[in-house]
Amino acid sequence: MVQVSNPKFLVVDDFESMRKMVKNNLLSMGFEKVTMAKNGAEAIKYLKSSPVDCIISDWNMPEVTGIELLKYVRSSAQYKNTPFMLVTAEVETKSVAEAIAEGVSEFLIKPFTPSTLREKVSWMLKNPSHQCRNRKVAKKVSSGESALGDKNTERASILVVDDVASNIDVISGILKSLYQVKVATTGKKALQICKGSSQPDLILLDVMMPEMDGLEVCRRLKENPITENIPVIFLTAKSDITDMTEGFSSGAVDYITKPANPAILHARVKTHLYLKKSHDVLKTQLDTLIENVQLREDVERMTRHDIKNPLSAIINTSELLLEDKQWSGTPKSGQIEIIRKSSYDMLDMINRSLDLYKMEVGSYISKGAIFDLSLTAEKVVRDCRLNAQKKSVVIHFEAPETCFMNGEELLCFTLLSNLIKNAVEASQKTQMVKVTLSQGDFVCVEIHNLGAIPSEIRDSFFDKYSTSGKEGGTGLGTYSARLMTEVQGGKIAVKSSEEDGTLITLKFEISEEIHQAKPTKIIF
Repeated sequence: MVQVSNPKFLVVDDFESMRKMVKNNLLSMGFEKVTMAKNGAEAIKYLKSSPVDCIISDWNMPEVTGIELLKYVRSSAQYKNTPFMLVTAEVETKSVAEAIAEGVSEFLIKPFTPSTLREKVSWMLKNPSHQCRNRKVAKKVSSGESALGDKNTERASILVVDDVASNIDVISGILKSLYQVKVATTGKKALQICKGSSQPDLILLDVMMPEMDGLEVCRRLKENPITENIPVIFLTAKSDITDMTEGFSSGAVDYITKPANPAILHARVKTHLYLKKSHDVLKTQLDTLIENVQLREDVERMTRHDIKNPLSAIINTSELLLEDKQWSGTPKSGQIEIIRKSSYDMLDMINRSLDLYKMEVGSYISKGAIFDLSLTAEKVVRDCRLNAQKKSVVIHFEAPETCFMNGEELLCFTLLSNLIKNAVEASQKTQMVKVTLSQGDFVCVEIHNLGAIPSEIRDSFFDKYSTSGKEGGTGLGTYSARLMTEVQGGKIAVKSSEEDGTLITLKFEISEEIHQAKPTKIIF
């Protein structure tokens, strides 16, 4: 791909604020041509009619994800070499490997600074073929191809270990034109070289040696974190299946019998150098991503702390005003109550932002405690009735007088709020939303409304970004409700039809002590 002096950018993100932020940063860098798309589907439609020179796309988006957009771009003859940056908070090895395999040019981790964006964009534009290299590397690794160009491998370092000088001479003669060749005549010397500052990229190791045989050398290499990733190929006269099996069991990546055919030796060495290089590239990418994620968590933690300070002042002031008798019963008290409630809602969102991310990646540790779910649900219902009344929807609440469970009260408050608000939104005027708590073998919560979930998303209702036609809907509310339920050891399910409406069921296990309680019911 030829570098373009004034490249045209396509910025793809389902959040408008993020799209505009990236666009403004690009404009401040002097790039005059920046267009935007709200998801992958819109981006594909745009690409079919208007060529671009560089794409910056979010990873997680509804309809068409960033990785799916990348696959489309790389399958297109027009865009196969176009620089493509994925903006993401994902660090899973499988996901990163897939992105590299599909030809991603760069990763940008949220949150990021303008300087980081500038650095990565500049690098990507100066190295327009980088993504092709990544794609080819990953593709060849997965297919078992053995072709790295001589240019990429010619100065790789090969350690030949053999106690017979003539064998070393033969192997060195075959390889020295393309590689740096080091030699060792004992296993002990080989281990010393590998632990030094200049490690070999690959080892050709004889099995039968005095003092320490090749199998023991290989085992020690693989037991040491410093040397465990150096590929070892056994080069030996021992050729029966038992010997080969023992060689692979010790950690070798390949097994070549003597006398070595020069063509086979070259092909095997190239293949394993290629795989080693691919492994190193991927490890570097992962290390960088992990470091960036740690930075992201640190930034979020500091941001939450900074926001909480003025928010605490708002909450405390509103509480004091509500306690002041001169405001009691006046219209102003209602307005102050709105400020207080909104502040608490914001505080909850701040507290949950990082926790939800940890739930998603499996690092969240639940801090369960026994609390009364009836009281929590009652608070949620009272809050939700304010919105329900605006559209003449009735919320019927039925629960035991006490309903104890072991979990996190704030998590339950948040997930019930999400689910009940969704039920109200899905209801028509004068319809009823029924919220029922019961205690038997489980603590059970049922939320029923007469609206039906669109058929196309019923099977994926609790999946991330699952939404259908809801204005402003992201599909994250039900997804987060599932995460918050499961992290407390609970289960969530949904049944929906045009005839019966929608029933969401939550079930939480309870201790034997709680199970023996026989509370009375409250209805309002």
